[in-house]
Parts: sequence; C-alpha cells; structure tokens
Amino acid sequence: MQSIMKLIRLWTLILFPTGVMMAQTDLRIWYRQPADASIPDRRKGWGNDPEWLKALPLGNGSLGAMVYGDVTRERIQLNEKSLWSGSPADNDNPLAYGALAAIRSLLFDGKYKEASALTLKTQVCKGAGSGHGNGANAPFGCYQTLGDLWIDMERTSPWKNYERSLDLMRGIATVKYLQDGIRFEREVFISYPDRAMVVRIRADRKGALKFKSRLDRPERFRNSRQGNDLLMTGVMDDGKGGEGMKYAARLRVRAVGGRVSMTDSSIRVEGADEAILMLTAATDHRLVYPTYRGADPLPATEGMMNKAATRPYAQLKSRHVADHERLMGRSTLQLGNGERDTIPTDVRLSRQTAVGDLRLHELYYQFGRYLLVGSSRAGALPANLQGIWANQIQTPWNGDYHTDVNIQMNYWPVDLTNLSDCQSPLTELISSLVESDHQCLGLHGTG
Repeated sequence: MQSIMKLIRLWTLILFPTGVMMAQTDLRIWYRQPADASIPDRRKGWGNDPEWLKALPLGNGSLGAMVYGDVTRERIQLNEKSLWSGSPADNDNPLAYGALAAIRSLLFDGKYKEASALTLKTQVCKGAGSGHGNGANAPFGCYQTLGDLWIDMERTSPWKNYERSLDLMRGIATVKYLQDGIRFEREVFISYPDRAMVVRIRADRKGALKFKSRLDRPERFRNSRQGNDLLMTGVMDDGKGGEGMKYAARLRVRAVGGRVSMTDSSIRVEGADEAILMLTAATDHRLVYPTYRGADPLPATEGMMNKAATRPYAQLKSRHVADHERLMGRSTLQLGNGERDTIPTDVRLSRQTAVGDLRLHELYYQFGRYLLVGSSRAGALPANLQGIWANQIQTPWNGDYHTDVNIQMNYWPVDLTNLSDCQSPLTELISSLVESDHQCLGLHGTG
C-alpha cells in the first residue's frame, strides 16, 4: 500500500503541479573532489571530455557556465546562447515545393522506392548545408564555446576537507576546502534578473586571498582593458571566407581589502579578505529576418555590468535565488523519507546498479527541470541540442535545432513540471521562421 501511495503522489505532482509549492531542501549534486582543470579539452568535437562532464552547470537562459571547482586553478567554461559561426545563407532547394504533390501520390500508390528517389532529389537543401553536423567552417555555422574564465589561486600546497556542490533549488555552485590552514570558499551563480555571472571568493584569514584571473577561448579572441574591466572580444568565421558574428565578454573584479591591479590580459588580486568577480557577455545576433544582426555587443556588456555592479553581493544573490526558486519550487517530488543527503553523487551513481536509491531519482527529476530553467528563459534563444552548455569549437551536430524530435524532447517537461514560463523562447524562434518560410514558398504578401 505504501508503494501505491508513493506512485499516486508522484503522478499527482508531475501531472497536476498547481501553484507555488514549498521548495525541497538539501537537493544538491555534490562531490568530495574537483574536476581537473589541468586536463585540456579535445580540439575536435564528437567526443566527451570527462573532466568537463564532471563540472557543475549554471545558466540563466542566455549565459551558461560549467564550474570545475579545481583548487589550484579554477576553470569556469562559458557559453553565450547566440554565439554561432556561419552566416545567413539561402540553401533552399527550388524544386522542393513543386515535388510535394508527386511524392505524396507515389506514397499513396505504394511506390515507396520511387517516392524516396524523388524525395532525395528535391527535398535536400542545396549547397554545403549543415556540413553533415560539422558546420563550424561552413555558412551553416556551429554553436560554439564562448571561452573560459581562469582563476589562478597561486597556491600549490596540499589541500583537504574538500567539497563542491550544486544547489538545484537555489542555482548556486559552491566550492570549499582547507589549504595552508586557511578555509577557502567560492560561490558561483548566474543571475537572470541582473544578467550577469557572479563569483564570490573568500578566505577565513584576513588578507590571505590572492589570485590572477583571465579570459580566453581556443580561437578568434583578443584581450584588452577598458577602465576597470578586462575584455575578451572577437569575430566569428562566416563560413564564406569573411567575418561573421561579433561577441564580447566583460570581467570586473572588486575586492574587500587588499589590492586590485590590471594588465591588458589579466586582473590580479592580492592581500584581500574577499573578492567579487562579475562577468557579462553578448553577441550582435538579433532574431529578425533576414539579416539577424543587431547592435555592437560591447556596449551591451557594459550596460549589463554597470547595472549589476550597483548592487552589493548580498542583493545580487538574494535576487537570483528568489527568481530561481520561483520556478524550481513549483513542483516537488519526494519518494523517500526526507533524510539528509550524506552520500556524494558519484558514489550514489556507482551504487545505483545494485541498490535502489530513491534520493537519486528525486535528484534526477529536479536536475532535468534545473537544466531547462538554466537553458531556456524569456528573451533568449531556446535550449539547443546542448541545452546551453558546450565546450568545443565544433560542437556535435553543430549544437543546433533539430525538429525531427530533439527540440520537442527538450520541452516535453515544460508544462508537466510547471515550467511554462520557459516555453516562450521556443515559440518566438518558431514565429521568427514564418517570414522566411513565406519567402521560400513564394507566399510573401499573400496572407
């Protein structure tokens, strides 16, 4: 009877999640060791980078990050949802529309071989297309990594009492460890209300904090200094031998105590008790047919930074948590008895084949919701094949939007788990295609 009641409760929560519920506490993914930031990524896509997969994901729909939590040198891999190589291109096959009636007739007559032949002749786009999923250097382009924020902590001594975690309900990644008798702690989140990533680093010994931070990516970037900000800017390959999309990322650091100094390629903090790093990013993408180009991204990053920088850390954090909990707290799933989580997530996963773990099922349910919240928010593009998280120049299948079933699968949970607010980016993308479809079919202006 208890099992039946648990099943009823599960389906009640999933199928009929009404109102804002009490958020579950202690729902976190956590580990007792960092992801190793010293291991470089592959330079070619289509293969997993094991350490990257161990990093903790954050996102606000337009800006994404994977937090490694390494002790000596922290790596936070970055994404901006609209960052693509390539450029607008007309790959429409002019024979496509006229052949549809003949293909249907052949299918209805049972002439499947003939229908397939005509389909392959008329319904495949002209030109290079998507490059068979390898479009980074073709006009089709590819969704790419924005790059990395590196934080060199300038300590190489042994460490202990390490823990890193991702709080699913609050959207905060935390790293804690003891080194040289000093307790260090980092908190990282990406705020949707304030459109910025925020990193707080602090030590429990006065003046013990020192580090150097920098921004880079595998290609097509330059660093420079603008006032108190470190910039990373660049222009993508348009796939035609020219320049494509522009992008910009901006880093600002403020310290409590100590000194902050800058060069054209890094920001250094020495002798501080605490430091706050803020990062904003943008591209010149604009979802308007046919140019899809907007304003210079550099002023956009400055505007976002200046607004976020007016707020103290406590306010940035409270605004982020309130926004994140508003969505995540709408649906709860409790299968166990609510006991405290004392088993690291990697250990839970290794035991799953032999032991039924109800807490792991709860985490899996909420982690799926968490990823949708992080990769699909109003005002940005929808979740793509990578959600928002990708660490390569050539992302598998270009990280694009597949309407065979893939993009639909991203959004299957959106209403069932009470996240309807996350639907609008997909609706807006589909609406933006109407104008170009009219042009393709020769229907423009016919209503």
